[in-house]
Order: sequence, then structure tokens, then C-alpha cells
Amino acid sequence: MPIEIDLLEALRSGLPSREHSGRRIAVVGAGIAGLVTATLLKDAGHEVVLLEARNRLGGRIHTYRGFAGGMYGEFGAMRYPKSHRLARFLIEEKHELATEPFPMYDGDAFIYMNGQRQLRSEFTAEKAGLEVPDELMGRSPAEILNEAVQPLVDQIETDGDWAQFTRDHDHHSVISYLMDSGLPPGSMELLGPTMNLEGRSHFSLVEWFAHYYDDVFGELTYIRDGGDTFVDALGQDLLDRTRLGVEVVAVDQGDNSVAVSFRDSAGIEQSIEVDECILTLPFILMRHLEISGLDAAKWLAIRNVYYGRAHKIFMQFSRRWWETDYGITHGTSVTDRPIRQVVYTPAGQNHQIDKGLLIASYNWGHESMAFSHLDEEARIRHALHDLSLIHPEALETFEFGVSHDWALDRWAGGIGPLFRPNDMSGNFYNNVVRPVGRVWFANDACDARHRRWIEGSITAAIKNAYAIHTGMRNELPRAGAPSA
Repeated sequence: MPIEIDLLEALRSGLPSREHSGRRIAVVGAGIAGLVTATLLKDAGHEVVLLEARNRLGGRIHTYRGFAGGMYGEFGAMRYPKSHRLARFLIEEKHELATEPFPMYDGDAFIYMNGQRQLRSEFTAEKAGLEVPDELMGRSPAEILNEAVQPLVDQIETDGDWAQFTRDHDHHSVISYLMDSGLPPGSMELLGPTMNLEGRSHFSLVEWFAHYYDDVFGELTYIRDGGDTFVDALGQDLLDRTRLGVEVVAVDQGDNSVAVSFRDSAGIEQSIEVDECILTLPFILMRHLEISGLDAAKWLAIRNVYYGRAHKIFMQFSRRWWETDYGITHGTSVTDRPIRQVVYTPAGQNHQIDKGLLIASYNWGHESMAFSHLDEEARIRHALHDLSLIHPEALETFEFGVSHDWALDRWAGGIGPLFRPNDMSGNFYNNVVRPVGRVWFANDACDARHRRWIEGSITAAIKNAYAIHTGMRNELPRAGAPSA
């Protein structure tokens, strides 16, 4: 049985004291997993070299600061669940960054379907022109979905056994479970667009339900001064150990060392020799590396971790009409139009000026593909047209827009990993997380409960740093009970 560790205590107090000489360790990738891993090992006395292909730290925490009046937009991570104790500790306690609430619901926002605009608080499927069975008439989409998944809630609250729950339900996608749950015909036409299910419907039920059950969107905060301030705080003591603008191309492990080869921005190839190498970059990028010593099962896992698509389209307007004309200060409007989800982001605004920002489109999965093939000008034009159907004021106050498609990001390969049916049980997930020889793997695919959130990256970082520091070679530690 693997040793259990208290993840929060490891962040708070560092890795345990050990009487051994420090090791030389290469950490590939300076996203959150890489920064946390490197910090833990450096503070424990190891010699760390951090290699990053971008010209910045932070990975998928990416703050855009090209708006007027000091306003900013978060292309990547923009909100942090209160239930994610590791992220909260780093943000609020260790680095003492100010946070503000990021509510996800405002009854004054809209649902726009079949050309009909309705207030969220007053929405009915009948007014939207949807043909729904009598038993669903007058019921909100949230009520219908909650009833469909109540048997899952009952099971986990009865025995609390997530391992058994996974074995029981890992064969299901979200859509297959809902179709088997007894929902009447016509339900998905209602639930798909209103409950943001369509981009995730063919992926793992267990992963989706874990986020649903943990209510990760129930109480969220954002970092008041921007996510890049968190990255700066994490990375400030690592800069003298970091090489930016270098692309790792090969990892060649021997019995006693690892040679890590990389190419700098001038095309010059170099190599360093270390005792251990931790790969924190996305698995989809590892497919382009030459990594020696990996077995067939590990390569199978690397090849088959699925990375989802997502994009955000930000727009700047001459005035914040959503506040003054509609009383909307937060939350989302949803629509069956290609933009799908409009986010009235409280993050990044400057209330000392009239100008303001919206996320005019935030799409996941195949929904995002409706914009991926468009150039920047066409993306903005199509998104502004859709937005104006919900908010006509957008046309006369629009100033400019900017977008980021994570599936087209050279160093991301997608917004993050998604489980598919049957990925969480059997040997597949174990092969994703396990180290091989002197090569270790730590990113947001390496945690079953918090994939794509920085909580998953932090969890994987702690486990790998602990294992290397304490001499565990074949198996990562498990997370113990949460600290008080």
C-alpha cells in the first residue's frame, strides 16, 4: 500500500526533513504544476532546473492586459472554487492575494433560445417554443437535471466509496446516463443548451458528476489583481533557476542519470544531465518528445489522454450597459447561437471608468470548433452578431475584441484533459500517473477528482515532489485526510 500524505500540510510546512544530499532535478514546464513542484524540491534542498518553452510562466493561467484603463481578461483560469483547499491556501494564505466573489448566477441574465429572449429567473421551455412532455412543463432545467442525477447523489452519500462508484458508472458518458435515466423525449433539447452539457455530453459521467457533487461552481472567487499576480508570486524565487524560451525535445534516461535535451529560441540545441526529470507539460505535447525507457503501457496512456477544446472571446465596450441597462453584475447568459455562453465577468473591470469587458463567447468541446476554423476578424464579427441578438446595445458600444483558442495554442494543445467512459477504471489511469524509472509525470491529468483545475496540478506536483524527495521509486503516495 502506498504511503499517505497530507497534501495541505506539505504545502504549508514543506517536504519532510531527510538526511541525504540534494539531487539535481529538471522540471519541464512552468505552469502551476511545474512551479509548485520546483518550489517544493528547491525548498527541500534539491538543485532544480526549470525549463519552459514559452516566454512567460503560468501555462494556462494567462492574463491578457491589452484593454483600456488597466482592465484585464483571463484567457485561462479565471475563478477558483472555495472547495479547492490547496489552491486557496496558496492564493489566500501563503501569498496573501486579495480575492473577490465570482458568482455564476444572476436572475437578470438571459436564456436566448429559438429566437426568444427570456430572463433566467422567468425562463420556461414553453415560452422558448420547445416541445416538452407534460411532466416537464413549468419546471426549471436545473430541477430536471437534479432529479435525473439524484440516484447518483444517493449512492455516494450512502457509502462514500468513490472507488466503487467509479467501477459502477465508469462505462457511462453524461449523455448515455441521462438517456438511460428515464428522462422523457425532448429533455436534452432543453437541458443541453441551458445547463451547458452539450460540449461535455460524450465524456465521462464520473468526472462530470464529481464536479457536480463537489459543487465547484457554487462558491467561486477570482484574484482581484489578476491571475498573473499569482504566477508572479509562485515564480519569483525560481527565476534564477528557470530557462524560458526553450523547447525540450528529448529525455534520455540511463541507470543513474537523465539527459534532457532542448532547443532554444535561436535553434541552438543543448543538453543537461540530471538525476531525475519531471514532465509537467500536457501529455499531448509529450507525443512529440523522444523519451527513452518508457514501456508500451505508458506510451498507450500518453497517446490516449484526451485534451478538450475551449475558447474565450473578450470584447471591450464604451460603457457597461449590462450593468446600467439590465442590472447584471455577474453570471452568464446562455443561448443556442454559436457563442453559446456569455460571461459577465466581475474580474478585470475598472469601475473608475465607463468602459467595460464581457466574455462574449466561452465554449467547450465541439462547441468551440464552430470558431476554431475562423480567423480573428471573423470570430469577433460572428460573436458580436450573436451577442447583439441578446443585447442590441453591443453594436453601438463595441470597441474591439480579442480571442484565444486553447486547442490552437502551441504549448497547450487544448484547455485540459477530459476523461472518457472507461478511462477511470482498470489500468489506464494508473498508467497515466505512474513514473517510469527516472522520469516522472505531474500535470492536471494526474488527478482523478480535479482534472483541468489548478487543484489537480497542485495535487500531482506535491505527490511527485514527495516521492522523489523520500526515495519512492515505483509508486506515488496517496492523499491522506484533509487537515483541519
